Amino acid sequence: MKLLNIAVAIGAALGCSTAFAAKVTELRPTEVDAFLSRPGYVVVQLTSPDRGCKYCIGADKTFDQAAAESTAPDTVFARVQWPVWHQPPNLGTRLDAGGVPRHVVFKDGKEQRHAGGRPDSAGALLANIEKIRHLRPAPGKDVTQDAGAEPPAPAPQTPLTAAQQDVLRLYTRKDLLKELVAACGKVTPPKAVAYQDALQSWTVAHAAALNQAAMLKLSRSSRAQAAEETALTQRDMRDVEAWMAKDLNITRTKGPDAHSCGALAAYLEAGKP
Repeated sequence: MKLLNIAVAIGAALGCSTAFAAKVTELRPTEVDAFLSRPGYVVVQLTSPDRGCKYCIGADKTFDQAAAESTAPDTVFARVQWPVWHQPPNLGTRLDAGGVPRHVVFKDGKEQRHAGGRPDSAGALLANIEKIRHLRPAPGKDVTQDAGAEPPAPAPQTPLTAAQQDVLRLYTRKDLLKELVAACGKVTPPKAVAYQDALQSWTVAHAAALNQAAMLKLSRSSRAQAAEETALTQRDMRDVEAWMAKDLNITRTKGPDAHSCGALAAYLEAGKP
């Protein structure tokens, strides 16, 4: 009976996954240009199954869920992925790889804006997409222009200020803290709710900065800006991992234990950035 229950649970999980994935078109790199030229809205996810890309892990499931929950009749969802996250293929003329995971919104074959990197939830991604539908397209190259037409001058790129970098670093740390809290809940299940409450307290304490970071990520939608943000995220991840190893005794090869989870909860409750 126990084996039967497990089989039923696995079957249900696979059924849900199939239901989500059914609305997402998987594209090979050579198919991207043609697919993105269609009329209406296309939301494309760029990601990788490579476990070395920590932010890619789980992003595909969130995207599948967003596609399943979308009620916009003129919007389709597609995904392009490649085996080694930092070795992207040639994606044609309409799209470059940049950082992953990444979500880009197209309308009638023209790139509108980026809908961010790894979303907190399907609802958050759909909210970003809906905002983009009401914004003017970001300045950039129109790949559908006549071959002989003079391309528009690129918009000047404004580097991130120190204050903007700080809020983006906080946003990166929030994502990692969320993963650590979930892991700690599995290490000591009786304290799972307490860990979640501590994370909620930390999130509330930094709500203004996190909201600012979310809006900044949405507004900085050019490819150059996305690349700058990705480089900042990668640098910060190294700093956060060093902090985890030093203060929490958690590394890539050593997950959290009861002691490190207690230290994490204390950090969250103190509201430190």
